[in-house]
Amino acid sequence: MTDTSRTIVITGGLGNLGSKLCRHLLSNASSSSSPPPKVVLLEHPAFIDASKPPPHPDAIIVPCDLGSPNYKELETIFSGSDGDGKVVDTVIHFSAVNPYPNANWGESATSMDHTFNIFQMAVKCGVRRVILASSNHVMGGYKDDTSYGPSSIHPNSPPNVGTVPLDPQTLKISGDAKAYAAAKLAGERLAMTLGSIHGDTTSFVVLRIGWCQPGENLPKTLSAAGSPPEFLLEGGDDEGTNNDNNGTSEGDAKDEIWFKQMWLSNRDYLQYFEAAIDLNVPTSESESSDTTNTQEYVHRHERRGFVLVNAMSANRDAKWNLDETKRLLGVVSKDDSLA
Repeated sequence: MTDTSRTIVITGGLGNLGSKLCRHLLSNASSSSSPPPKVVLLEHPAFIDASKPPPHPDAIIVPCDLGSPNYKELETIFSGSDGDGKVVDTVIHFSAVNPYPNANWGESATSMDHTFNIFQMAVKCGVRRVILASSNHVMGGYKDDTSYGPSSIHPNSPPNVGTVPLDPQTLKISGDAKAYAAAKLAGERLAMTLGSIHGDTTSFVVLRIGWCQPGENLPKTLSAAGSPPEFLLEGGDDEGTNNDNNGTSEGDAKDEIWFKQMWLSNRDYLQYFEAAIDLNVPTSESESSDTTNTQEYVHRHERRGFVLVNAMSANRDAKWNLDETKRLLGVVSKDDSLA
């Protein structure tokens, strides 16, 4: 259970992931004997619909364009000078211009701006914990690499951005995730750098999340497209595909397994992020780290002011290794999309 004396800011707070986490944090707190945390949802004005209720009645919605924010207003929120005078305890960063694999490079660049603005302001105001929702697509290049088997992709494996669909028609409508993943990777590296400098006051936790769909998020609705149907691009057709009797191409059939193996259940998603709020992040360089291996050192996932872990469910035969997730977050997934 989260500490009830603090403020938690969630960027992209009215989106799929932000809304789910907001409801979880406030609903859990309201069912206990302690008062709930203050949860502030930062959202772009274009995505705020006054006719729709917030994710939770106690949530505070603040319009904010993180691509070009009012820095004084953002500082006022983070420093607590707009309320009880307490600095925000935790910032959870989901916001992106386009949170799907078909993001273009312009959208990717502005998503980087979102992340850089939030991180710099968090450090300036002395926010204790920043949590970045990174993405499996940072490592998507391992999808078709047969030299990597089950549990072989670790948090400190070298990045391999982009998840390119095997079927050319699926590629047209879903994109290759390279621009999207580049923005996430940039955020990871900035978090690592800022943590190494400011780890005594502001620490960073990065979760490379799997595919957590809107709503019920059931395994049966996962597909090779890697995105909900309403977010796919136009231009797909049947030309050039090699379909089986069910109308599924050979490439899509292979890719569907990959996406099912990166599924992140609602239960695991909420447990991972709640655990990340109070995770014990190192305040000095870990003595147990192997600094003799240059590659592992460069991509080291646990260091001063910084922790990075994979955040998928325990899907059968997946390439994602969850050993460090279990050790650091203390959460053992019991969900499997292929069960």
